Amino acid sequence: MKIAHLISQFYPVLGGAEICVHNVCSQLAAAGHQATVVTTIHPAPDKPVLDYSIVHLSPHTNGLFRRAPFLARLYLTWKLAQLQRRHQFDLWQVTMGYPLGALAVDFFRKSGVPCVLRCCGEDIQKYPEINYGYRLDPVADALARRQYPKFDGFVALTPSVRDEYFALGIPESKIRVIPNGVDLARFRSARRDDALRRELGADEATKLIVSVGRYHGKKGFDLIPEIAAGLKAKGVKFAWAVVGRGNEALEKKFPNLAELGVKVVPNVGRYADEDAFCLPSRKLIELYRSADVFAFPTLLETFGMVLVEAMAAALPIVTTDAPGVRDVITDGVDGVKAKAGDVAEFTASLADVLTCPERAAALSRGSAAAAERYGWDRVTQAYLDLYRDTIARCR
Repeated sequence: MKIAHLISQFYPVLGGAEICVHNVCSQLAAAGHQATVVTTIHPAPDKPVLDYSIVHLSPHTNGLFRRAPFLARLYLTWKLAQLQRRHQFDLWQVTMGYPLGALAVDFFRKSGVPCVLRCCGEDIQKYPEINYGYRLDPVADALARRQYPKFDGFVALTPSVRDEYFALGIPESKIRVIPNGVDLARFRSARRDDALRRELGADEATKLIVSVGRYHGKKGFDLIPEIAAGLKAKGVKFAWAVVGRGNEALEKKFPNLAELGVKVVPNVGRYADEDAFCLPSRKLIELYRSADVFAFPTLLETFGMVLVEAMAAALPIVTTDAPGVRDVITDGVDGVKAKAGDVAEFTASLADVLTCPERAAALSRGSAAAAERYGWDRVTQAYLDLYRDTIARCR
């Protein structure tokens, strides 16, 4: 098969969606298929050696989407038509529905090329309480409602995202729930780092809690100081490391973090230092492996990639029943879920796991077993099955 992946940004800008596209394309190429990434970002000065191709559209395309969507659609249609004539792709997958997917789908329909949409979060979910989601804008919402259903197939990261597709009138027969994947071998090769634990304030009598995620209202990290205070009131000995882009804002907002045993760790990024396409970084994997518990008080997720990373590190997980999380974590098996936003329940659940070794060990075993579902070989096979079924249905 010849598969094209259209995505607004790619290397050297990398996140969960980009890493997913990279791994799927790499595995497709390894299986003898032809994979091509088409992106609207400047080429990097260094060209990574890959077993698939990257085609760069004009880097001004993204700005044109915002300023003049009609012109953006004309340009995009022209470029996609050129690429389709040249390569004769069997199927296109678009990662990110708004605006890229909404603008591109009419070309696929008119040209008769099967097309699949993979929404990533803000392009499909709406959460007015924290002003989250492009579709809170009535114009974007109308465009999504009109254009998304025109795709031939859909990838939902979780059943929660599948429900969002249902709400747009998309039939279940066109939707596949396919999660993000994780490189299990990289996590299994890492070991607990006692020096790192001591650096973060954890000794033999002190448990190390880790939270990973960017600083955003939906992550619930503003609840961490209150949860930490509750743990201290219960007499739990802990050190809490918070890792992720922008979390320095947490320190500014809560000057007493250090007194509560919470430390923002700015020098352990998600981006890899040994291979640009390996995410998360080796240092972050070592931090996962050095922790005793993964705590994630999120209010909303599309998928919650950090939960799968914590599973790959065999960590007991304490999180919430938020959308996106409830589909990944099985309560009492591979993690514990408190009601989203309920500080008292979250604190009690976290204290229970931290102070009960048997409970923590059982959750750790469940977490490690659940991680097997997210190996890249299984994820890519699910994509292949979707591509084949979509092509067959269109024919």
